[in-house]
Amino acid sequence: MSLRRRLFLTLCLIVLTGFFGIARWIQGELRNSYGQVVEEILVDYAHVAAAHLENHRMSKEGLKSLTDLFAQYRTHKINAKIFDFVKQDATLEFYVTDTLGKVVAANRPELIGQDYSKWNDVYKTLRDEYGVRSTHLVADDPRTSVYFIAAPVKIDGKIEGVATIYKAEGSVLLFLDRALNKMFMGGLFSVVALGLLGGLIMLWITLPLEKLRKYALEVSEGQRGELPHSKIKEVKHLSEAFEKMRISLEGKKTVEKYTQALTHELKSPLTAIKGAAELCLEEMDHGQQKKFINNIIEEANRSHALLEQLLKIAAIESRTKLEGAESFDFVEILNETKEALMGLWRPKNIEVRISAPQEACTVRGDRLLLFQSVRNLLQNSIEFSPASSVIELTATCKNDEIGVQVKDSGTGIPEFAKTRIFEKFYSLERPDTKKKSSGLGLSFVKEVIELHQGTITVESPNQNGSGTTVTVKLPVKP
Repeated sequence: MSLRRRLFLTLCLIVLTGFFGIARWIQGELRNSYGQVVEEILVDYAHVAAAHLENHRMSKEGLKSLTDLFAQYRTHKINAKIFDFVKQDATLEFYVTDTLGKVVAANRPELIGQDYSKWNDVYKTLRDEYGVRSTHLVADDPRTSVYFIAAPVKIDGKIEGVATIYKAEGSVLLFLDRALNKMFMGGLFSVVALGLLGGLIMLWITLPLEKLRKYALEVSEGQRGELPHSKIKEVKHLSEAFEKMRISLEGKKTVEKYTQALTHELKSPLTAIKGAAELCLEEMDHGQQKKFINNIIEEANRSHALLEQLLKIAAIESRTKLEGAESFDFVEILNETKEALMGLWRPKNIEVRISAPQEACTVRGDRLLLFQSVRNLLQNSIEFSPASSVIELTATCKNDEIGVQVKDSGTGIPEFAKTRIFEKFYSLERPDTKKKSSGLGLSFVKEVIELHQGTITVESPNQNGSGTTVTVKLPVKP
C-alpha cells in the first residue's frame, strides 16, 4: 500500500473516530440539556398547581377545580408550529396525594386511591426535599421515560399534600431527534469535507515525494531525470540531498566508465604511435621515416579528437536542465550547417536540399549544442552517401513542436547495427575511406536532444528502400 493511501486512510480513521466519539458525547449532552429544560418548566407548573391548592387550602373544591382545569386543558385543540415541528397534543398530566401518599385527585380517575408514598416524587416532597423521578413505561427503553416533578402543598407552614406534574419524554425526544439529525447531517458533511481536504493535503504532501521517487527511478535506470522542486522545506532538503547523491554517484560511475572507455579506445592509437616511434629510431630512408611520423601525427590527432568528444559528452551528461537557453529560428541552424560542411559535400558533388515553411520555426534551447547536433547528423549522411546523390534537410513547425529530418540515399544501416548506433564508441566503416569514426557523434546528438526533452528516431532503409532517415522532434519550450 502506498504512503499516500496509508496517510489518507489514517486521516479518515482519525476523523471518523473523532466524529462518532464527539457525536456520542453531544447526544448525551443534548439529552441532558433537553431534560433539564423540561424539568425546569415542569417545576414551575408543579408549583403553580401547589399554589392553586394552597389558595383553596387543599379542599375538595380546590381539588375539583384543578381537575376541571386540566380536563378543560386536555380538550383544547392545539396547533402550534414550533420552528419545523407542529404541536397538536396536550401532554401535561397531574395527580395530587395527601400526607399519606395516597392519590386524592388526578386527570386520570383510575389513579385515585393508589398509594404513591414510596415513589421518589411523593416520598421526598413529603419530607420537604426536592421530589423528582423518571420512570420507564417500557423497561430498558429510555424513549418511554416519563418525567415526574412534585411540589409541596403547604398550609400554615405545614405540608398537607403533594402536587405532581408529569410529562412523557417522547414529546421532548421529537425535538431532540430533529436536533441530532441536523447535527449528524452537518457532521457528515464536515467529515466528507475534511476527508476531501485531507486528501488534498495528502496529495500536496505526497505528490513531491512521488515525483522524487520517479526521479530516483529515472536516474537509477540511466535516464535524464528532472529534479522536482517543492516549497515544502523538508521535501526541498530531501530533493537537494538526492541531487547531491546523484552527482556523487554519477561522478564515480562516469569516472569508471570513461576510464574503461579511454583505456580501450586509446590502446590502439597509443600502440600505433609507440610502434611508429620505435621504427623511426631505426635506420631508414627519409621518405619512409616521414610516413611513420605522419602516422604518429594522425594517431595523436585521433586521440585528441576522441578526448574532445568525450569531454563534450561528459559535460552534457552532467546537466539535468538547460542553462542559458535562447529563442531562435531553427531553419537558421540548417542553413549554417550546410555552409559549414560545404567542404565535405561539394567535393562529392552531393546536393543538400533544405525544405522549410515560410514562417519562422522558433525554438528555445542551447543554440550551439543544437548546431553541433545537426552538424553531426549531416556529416554522417555526407560520409555514408554516394557521390552525386541528394541529402534532404526538412523542417516542420507545429504549435508546440519543431521537427527536423535528415534523409539520405546512402548505404543505410545494417540490421545488426540498428540497436547499437547510439552506443558510445560504436561506429561503422565509411564506404569511401573504409575508416571508422570515434563512435561518439550520435551519442552526443542523443544526449543533446534528450537534454532539450526531445526525441530522435532512425529509419533505415527509408521509404525509398535505401538510405537512412533521422527524425528529431523538439518541444518549442523545453
